[in-house]
Amino acid sequence: MAITRDGTQSFGIQDSPITINTVTYVMEGASFTYGASRVDINDSNGEPLGATLIPSRVEGSATLQYAAADTANPVIGDEITFATGRAATGTDGVFVISEVGDAQSQGDYAKCSVSFFKKTN
Repeated sequence: MAITRDGTQSFGIQDSPITINTVTYVMEGASFTYGASRVDINDSNGEPLGATLIPSRVEGSATLQYAAADTANPVIGDEITFATGRAATGTDGVFVISEVGDAQSQGDYAKCSVSFFKKTN
């Protein structure tokens, strides 16, 4: 069976294929993390009065399949736009690539991993 590298195999991910800086990749998998920091509120004696949560940026990671063997790696600082129609989950918007893994290949199949965070407006 031949491996298809035309960027059309979406693997069931609605936003795939994606374009990063005019280069098309097939997104094999993506995960998003929604975190928060806890801030404790104390009285003048240091006794706890309560706590509040401050949401952190949405972060994520993905595995990107190259459309061809000579496809360039994404670059730190490149932007990815997700428009899944699921804005309530925080996955809509512009994300900035913060880490890029080395390319891995097996035969005709090549991919890399990226990490990203949601860009604030």
